[in-house]
Amino acid sequence: MGLTPRFPQDAFPFGTHVYREPYKDQERLLADLPLLKRLGFNMIKIQESWAIDEPREGSYDFSRIERIISRARELDLGIYLGLTMEQAPAWLWKKFPDAYLVYANGQPHTDPTQYALPADGKPGPCWDHPEVRQAGIRFVEEVARRLGRYSNIWAWNTWQEIGFWPNEGGPLGFCYCPHTLARFRSWLQEKYGSLDALNRTWYTAYGAWDEIEPPRRFTANPTFIDWRYFMDDISITRALEWKTQTLKAHDPGQRPVFSHVGGPQIGSAAEWRWAQVGDFFGNSNYPAWSPFDHWDDAATSTPSWHSTVLYELWNSMMLRTDMVRCANGRDRALWGAEFQGGPISTYLHLGRTLTASDIRRWVLARLAAGMTGISFWNHRAEHMWQECNGFGLLDPEGETSERIEEAGRVARAIHENPALFTQGQVPQAQVALLVNEDLYHFCQGTPENTTALLAYNLRGHYERLWRLGIPVDFVDTRDISRGALAGYKVALLTMPLALDPALIPPLRAFVERGGTLISEACPGRFTNYGFCPPKQMVDGGEELFGARHRSVRIVREPGEASKWTPQERGYGEFAPPTIFNGIAPFADTSLRASFYLQTLTPTTGQAILQHDGEITGVVNSVGSGKAVLLGTFAGICSTAHRHPESDRFMERLLSEAGVQPEKIGPLLLRRRVLGSQEAWFLINPTSSEITQEIDLASFTHARELLGASLAISPDHAVTVTIPAANVACLLLS
Repeated sequence: MGLTPRFPQDAFPFGTHVYREPYKDQERLLADLPLLKRLGFNMIKIQESWAIDEPREGSYDFSRIERIISRARELDLGIYLGLTMEQAPAWLWKKFPDAYLVYANGQPHTDPTQYALPADGKPGPCWDHPEVRQAGIRFVEEVARRLGRYSNIWAWNTWQEIGFWPNEGGPLGFCYCPHTLARFRSWLQEKYGSLDALNRTWYTAYGAWDEIEPPRRFTANPTFIDWRYFMDDISITRALEWKTQTLKAHDPGQRPVFSHVGGPQIGSAAEWRWAQVGDFFGNSNYPAWSPFDHWDDAATSTPSWHSTVLYELWNSMMLRTDMVRCANGRDRALWGAEFQGGPISTYLHLGRTLTASDIRRWVLARLAAGMTGISFWNHRAEHMWQECNGFGLLDPEGETSERIEEAGRVARAIHENPALFTQGQVPQAQVALLVNEDLYHFCQGTPENTTALLAYNLRGHYERLWRLGIPVDFVDTRDISRGALAGYKVALLTMPLALDPALIPPLRAFVERGGTLISEACPGRFTNYGFCPPKQMVDGGEELFGARHRSVRIVREPGEASKWTPQERGYGEFAPPTIFNGIAPFADTSLRASFYLQTLTPTTGQAILQHDGEITGVVNSVGSGKAVLLGTFAGICSTAHRHPESDRFMERLLSEAGVQPEKIGPLLLRRRVLGSQEAWFLINPTSSEITQEIDLASFTHARELLGASLAISPDHAVTVTIPAANVACLLLS
């Protein structure tokens, strides 16, 4: 089955944002459109604003947008049109003074200004307010009817960078208005069926559904888990649904509808719910905004060029794209819905000027991870306050720039074989990184940087495997019982402090069928609702991993550093910096202990790691596969307090499970496959230029995407030269 949707002439949508309010000079914008067409762009993005386009209730003015759409149609440019519903009109706030989202303390989030900055009008009104939602529906109906008359509309975007933010309410978040609380109680009733079932799960004694309240002060209780799931995974999904359904019901052209996230939020699985609402999904990419986490070793006061562009490549581009691709699912389009086109600008601070190499490297990296369409942000530099003079492929004045010329060159190259990049699949990986939404919410409710630690550890595993040349997929734990782990050799259960015991049977079945499950320290030390099993391990965990929990301590970081470690209350509470030593067949490897140092008592499991006479890692044979338990969080030391021997240990562990790197010499390999055609993305992660001979195997034709000359030798090989921290793409058939 081919990817959906398909665009005119099966085009690869290659576009740029051109318009949002306030816009100073529409004549200048219209004059820029032929330039974009000449360069190879085939699509432009327009962001409409509810506040601007319905200034009085029932009075609509789309004239500015229609003028741009009409000119684009003359130039045969498609339109990607995004709705900005969170930027609600003044009359709505006046007519419905209770339309605001409400914090846990009962205070509304009041900010009715009519500007897209910051945050595209977010958080906006509460969509659980029935009259507000109906007003929104009426406006979307009018957008679909009026603008849907234009044949060059290619896609609608219902929510640009999904989320209720900015949010000053901490982890409790929004929304505590009567309408949302009523919906929350209704959802609980549907989920649990009876008050008795809810009370048994929460260990509460509610006598009526209308007595139930989400937590308003203290997060560490079972109610918080359901509350956050309801707001993040149910409420936001419901808002996406009514927008999507309204567009589909009233668009005469029945164009595809999608939405996109800014992040995604590493460690959360909410995107799996959001992505399925529309026809496809996407995310934003601003690689130069924040390539480093402040805990990274590479985040020094003066980062090097190599470390900066490398982190942009794997962290800001490929990690985020891979996660959104997996949330989106196979056989669905995946868009770079906002893609950095110029220097980052935040008020008075303008980031580095992008080069042609930046544009080329970033686009190729996202193509390698599965992108099927792109829209730069934006075609010309921003002109308003917060983002002034930033983000544009073009400067405020001038008809060309190094970056827009390179974007056009890449566009024209993709247009020569668009099907490979709109329909070509990223092959399933050998390794699955598990994402657990209940665990994410448990960490949200736990102090001491726990959510940050969860995300950082997961990110570290991705980075290590990326460096080792091992592509990964992300799998939502809610999908495991439906066979989501079929075909994977390894599933990695990262920082599994809170686990639903119902996960153990499908994980055990994965192992019994021949898979390898690798769990980090303390699997299920808490249930998914925060209660502690007497064995300090999830029910069924001892049998699966062949070991009993013995002890656990926080381990100090190396040196005098304290990036994530909480304050020690007194002498002897924390273990000193620790290295686990491997036991045969891992005797020549070691693993740095990070955050936790858990010791184990093997039962049926074989010891593979030890420290100071205590066992800190085991492997247990179960059916045709193996379950591995590591007594620490192993992802952290990939990017902080780097420990190369830990890389060797993890590489050996994966090799024992049959996982082989996808590399050609020192080059990392990513692929897109469409029938007998393949795109090979060759990534040079080193700080030096590499010249490498590539064996073409069974392929008879090869060319470089951007036109570099290739000579095929008699023994079916080509030689490529790739600069440091860069990407090349070979098209093979």
